[in-house]
Amino acid sequence: MMASEKIEGSIKELEQKRKAGELGAVEFYKGLIDTVGMLREELLKEDIDEGLAKRQIPLLLTFIKNQIRELRSRSN
Repeated sequence: MMASEKIEGSIKELEQKRKAGELGAVEFYKGLIDTVGMLREELLKEDIDEGLAKRQIPLLLTFIKNQIRELRSRSN
């Protein structure tokens, strides 16, 4: 199984469990964060070109900065 399929499967499973009421918001959130960790590991292994990196940087910066603000608002 390709890494992308494994990660996508993780998301689908989380979504199904959430829809079925098996996961609350906190469990769903933590599952998503775990999935981001899996994605991180795979992305760091990739040999990407300059163009792809430049296209991805704004998205990553937005996500990271938002999470830092949220973390700070919770006094961490």
